[in-house]
Amino acid sequence: MTTPELAVIPIGVGAAYARTGEVQSSYLVRAGDTTLCLDLGAGALNALQAHVRPQDVDAYVISHRHPDHCVDVLPLHVYMYWGPGRGTRARVLSPVGVEGRLKALGSETGWDDALRFEPVHGGSVVHVDDVRLRFAEVPHIPDTLAVRVDHGRRSLVYGADCTENEALMKLAKGADLLIAECGDGPTPNALSPHMSGGEAGGIAARAKVKQLLLTHCFPEHDRDATLAAARAACPNIPVEWAIQGRLYPV
Repeated sequence: MTTPELAVIPIGVGAAYARTGEVQSSYLVRAGDTTLCLDLGAGALNALQAHVRPQDVDAYVISHRHPDHCVDVLPLHVYMYWGPGRGTRARVLSPVGVEGRLKALGSETGWDDALRFEPVHGGSVVHVDDVRLRFAEVPHIPDTLAVRVDHGRRSLVYGADCTENEALMKLAKGADLLIAECGDGPTPNALSPHMSGGEAGGIAARAKVKQLLLTHCFPEHDRDATLAAARAACPNIPVEWAIQGRLYPV
């Protein structure tokens, strides 16, 4: 099988509480010789090691400070300072505030020796080797960042958590793949809003992406109905639920 120019493996697709067997948010991106990890929720570091050594990830990208997207940076710190990663530093790109929250929860020892935090914000553009990362702030909690990954002729967008918004649509314009959460259920959360399946499909249609992966759905939600609503909103775009451990060529 020919190695794809760009590919993503969902490491974790679970929401803030998840179904049995689901890991919280995390996505391993392979871009040529470069490896990225987008978010690191609960259980993600263990699952990640089935695919790559944590010290071989070129950059970890954290979308926001909710624990289901960043809490496994705590065991990553332990792994990199006391464990097999000792002697190397992991690069962590995250919004302002993530570093302080994690340090407040974890050990006071060895953070700067194990992890190199780099603040990013909406509008930031960062290069990791020959991969271009572009960030946009999206409405969820301050500061939540969606990210576009461009490598060669291929691109994917990870929407993080958010409600329907123009910023994500613009970021995803013409992308080969959009990964969009569908955490909006019977009782919408006004403090940290999420998208429905129809809203995710609507963004995919307006952005004219080539494929949509749905993720981050709470256990009690009707997944068949969510998928049907997304497909109805973008009838010309392939839509499916992201499956943990499956490789998706982009």
